[in-house]
Amino acid sequence: MKFLLVLALVLTMISTQWVSADGTGDFHRTVIFIQKKVGFGESVFLRGGIDHDQRDGCTRNAETSACAIPIRHDNTKGVSRNAGYSAWSTNDTKLDWYGAESNQLGTFGCVEAKGTPMVWTTNYVNSSATVSEDGYGYRPLNTFGEDYWMADLDIDCSKTEGRWFELKGFVDSWEGRISQDGVCQGDAGLSPPSYTSGNHFARCGFLNAFVFNTNGCYIDIFPAPACSE
Repeated sequence: MKFLLVLALVLTMISTQWVSADGTGDFHRTVIFIQKKVGFGESVFLRGGIDHDQRDGCTRNAETSACAIPIRHDNTKGVSRNAGYSAWSTNDTKLDWYGAESNQLGTFGCVEAKGTPMVWTTNYVNSSATVSEDGYGYRPLNTFGEDYWMADLDIDCSKTEGRWFELKGFVDSWEGRISQDGVCQGDAGLSPPSYTSGNHFARCGFLNAFVFNTNGCYIDIFPAPACSE
């Protein structure tokens, strides 16, 4: 049993693909999927961090708020080929609740960023577009279905609450109140923190999937590094 626990810990450390932060922070690859069908020309953005009622020192400025979490966009997996994502992700350095950061000035189609950008994905293997080649479309990590918007980030887990953080999808308005109770589906779906906030709870360093305006959740370890991700 002890061997199995150690093996599970090692596999988890490998799957999260730890990223050096030059001596600061504790950055781990974290993927968030939110399923949402939107109209033509619309996009889903990610907002999140820690709820203001949970932590002191929170402001409405992402640069100073204790509730904002440092992030790094991973542009090595094809997403930079998505013109909208490329524009909106420039100078997006925090997962926060407040919309575009002060230096997050990129626009696409005359639309400013409304948070951290996400890219549209599908699990349909014969899709005419792929994230790796086109910046959107088929993505092997998406095993869930159509219209799953994805953020593939390196997140500073040291700024979370025991590796848990909160999030909501944003299009032209917020998701409604979420009641994420109990254990999530997936091999890493532990019970969320004891406090409630009305938001989705995700685990830093893991693959997380949600459905817009729905309470359910799925949290899993990443596939083996040999996979094309």
